[in-house]
Amino acid sequence: MRQASIRICFLVLLIAPVFCVAQENVIRVGVAVMQNRAGRSVPGTLERDRLVKALNQQKPDKKTHMKIEAIPLDGSNAGDASDEAAAKKCAYVVYTTLTELRTAGDPYQHVPGTVETNPNSQWNPGGHPQAQSMDPEYRATVDYKLVRVGSPGVVSGAPFSTQQNGNEIDTVSQVMDRIATRVADEIKKGGPPPLSE
Repeated sequence: MRQASIRICFLVLLIAPVFCVAQENVIRVGVAVMQNRAGRSVPGTLERDRLVKALNQQKPDKKTHMKIEAIPLDGSNAGDASDEAAAKKCAYVVYTTLTELRTAGDPYQHVPGTVETNPNSQWNPGGHPQAQSMDPEYRATVDYKLVRVGSPGVVSGAPFSTQQNGNEIDTVSQVMDRIATRVADEIKKGGPPPLSE
């Protein structure tokens, strides 16, 4: 009986630091509701939730074991979301804005610095007989900003753009997945934020 107690205590002493280290390496990221300036009806809360899910699915950093925990916020801009992020103990906030969502017939003006996630996509030819049986192709551009809570400066941000056949929501969701990967990389590269007093 005594040997079993000693073994259990030994196992607890071995396992306890692992749990403590894992908790210390979790960085909370608040995700604001996506603002929609594109003129098409894509719900901001739906895309916020997509970004939260994509961030939470990111694997921990191999060296630091840093894990990202994404938290949905109710606000969509810094004035609304920053206090909520601080109350929820978030180290960062991600703000997104849908700036473009259009089909092949809509006019397009390339924005310098935009990360094209599907540059080889072809627009459906308007007069082609098969174009009517195919799903329409949409082009979406989402601008994101990663901000440290309590800091006035932007850590990183850029517009991401893609085009794909399907529907509006899936096209925007694909961009949100790419933004999640970029945000996770930036946070892991920057390390944990400095402790506030």
